[in-house]
Order: sequence, then structure tokens, then C-alpha cells
Amino acid sequence: MFRACSRVLILILLCIHVGITEGVAEEFALDDIIASVDGNPVYIGELNLILAERFRNQPLNSINVDLKRATCHLLAQRRLALRALRKAGGEPLAQMVQNEVDAFVAEAKRRGSTLQDQAAARSSDAASLLVDLSWRVAWGAYLKSKLTDENLRRYFEKNAAAYNGTKYRVSQIFIRPASTSEVDIVASVKSLSALASEIQTADDREVAFADAALQYSESSTAQTGGQLGWVESDGDLPVGLMREVRKLPVGSVSRPLRSPLGVHLIFLHELEKGKLNFDELTDISLLRRDAANAMFEALVESESETEVVWHLDVLKPPKDRQ
Repeated sequence: MFRACSRVLILILLCIHVGITEGVAEEFALDDIIASVDGNPVYIGELNLILAERFRNQPLNSINVDLKRATCHLLAQRRLALRALRKAGGEPLAQMVQNEVDAFVAEAKRRGSTLQDQAAARSSDAASLLVDLSWRVAWGAYLKSKLTDENLRRYFEKNAAAYNGTKYRVSQIFIRPASTSEVDIVASVKSLSALASEIQTADDREVAFADAALQYSESSTAQTGGQLGWVESDGDLPVGLMREVRKLPVGSVSRPLRSPLGVHLIFLHELEKGKLNFDELTDISLLRRDAANAMFEALVESESETEVVWHLDVLKPPKDRQ
């Protein structure tokens, strides 16, 4: 099931983050525990690894706390996915990971460095670096074994509307919460949920939605009944909203949808089905990305009964993301 990973990974991990400032003042100690997954701690050092890679020239303690919370959510999901991969991979995967760790340490030594040095350059510690390497090896092997042409074709056929040129004519009602606090966001969600129920039971949903948009929406489209026009790809709307649009029956209103901008209701007026098939795709990079994300989500979902306990409230994700 799992194939050997390329040694290029080792060189990438050794060379990545060049230019990261050492000695960055941290908000937490490296061994502070963010959360525990089935009793196994997730440390601040693991958070620093991801943040240092994404924000190479930015002091870690200056990064927005919402970004840190989102990253902590990802870390917890990775731990769940890694747990699932270890179950599936068994001893062969464990040996593969150990081989890559040994190779990483040997390559660092050849360059006159140590595991601790490599971790420090990433504002992290050796234990966190090993967890990160274990994840990269296991996930990379899983992708190689699963992202085959046959599986990509199957994924395309199951989700064709996202890739075959299908278009949707939509309107929205948008509310910006009073603040970014969970209390204010939940209040906005409840308000739009009640409004959606009213619209859904109206004799003419389209007219009811337009009237509600004119009265309640804080978007610039309010004066036109919330009309957004035709949308097709993830770039036309935030990814989560576009995903929900594709699930909506024509003539219906969505549940309240959260985005970085605020809370939305979407109404689907009509759709035009696309005609592209898998063999006509000229670029499958988006398809590969989405298929990989779906695989990741499936692994996480397979561990839905595994206990996740959050220990640092300031880094705890919102309830809808836990």
C-alpha cells in the first residue's frame, strides 16, 4: 500500500526555512501542550514548524491569533489522520518512517548539523520535528498509492459539477458579526438561520429572498436583492460557499454559511450543466488537490471517535471547527 518516499524530501526538510530568524521571542514554551489526541500531546513546537514555513520572515509572536487557531485545528486533524494511516500501514509504514528519520539524521550529520540544530532553525524542538517528519512520510506515501489516474477519474465522475464547467446563478444575504468573538458569530448564525426558515416556507422563495436581502443584507448587492450573478469555480466565492452551492437544489436557500468575511445565506436561482469530461481536462492540478483534501478528510472522519482535548484556550479553534 505504501511506497518508499523520495530522498528529495530529506533535502527539502533540511534546506527549507532558510532565512528564518533564530531566537524569535515566543509566546509559549516549545513543550507547552496545545491539545492531546487520544492522550498524545500536541506541542507548541509543532505549531511553530508550520508557522515558520508559511511566514518565513515574520516573527512568530506577531502572527494573528486566528491564524494560529486555524493552524492548531489543522495540527489536531493531522494527528487524527496520522493515527488512521498508522493503523492501515502497520509495521511496513512504521519501518518506512524510521528509515526516513534515520536518513534525515544522517544527512544532517553529514552537513555538520544535528536534529536539535535543524529544529532550532525552525523555532521548534527535536520531538516536534520528528512528528512532522513522520506525518510527511506517511501522508506522502499514502498520496502516491491513492492518487492514481483511475481514482482521479472516479473522483471526477462523483464530483463532476466542480470541474466540468457547470455554472450557478445565485444571490446572497450577508451579515458581518459585531466582532470576531464566537458569541457574536453564533448570534449572526442564529439570526440568519431563522431568516432562512422563513424564506424556505414562503410561497415564492425567490421574491422572499430578494426582499430579505434588501432589508437585512450588509453586502453592496442588497439593493438588487442580493444578486451575485453566475458563479462557477472556487475563486468566484469562498471555497466553503461554493461547495454548498453545488449541493443546493434549484429554488432553495442554504443554511447559514461562515466565511472569513462573515455569515452568508445563498439562494440558487438556476444552473447550467457543464459538458467537459475527464479526458478533456487540460489541467488536473485542482482535481488532484481536491481529491487529496477529500482523502485527508476521510482519514480524519475515520477517527471521529478519538478524543481530542484542548489545553490552551487561547489557541482553541471555534466549536464548529473542532
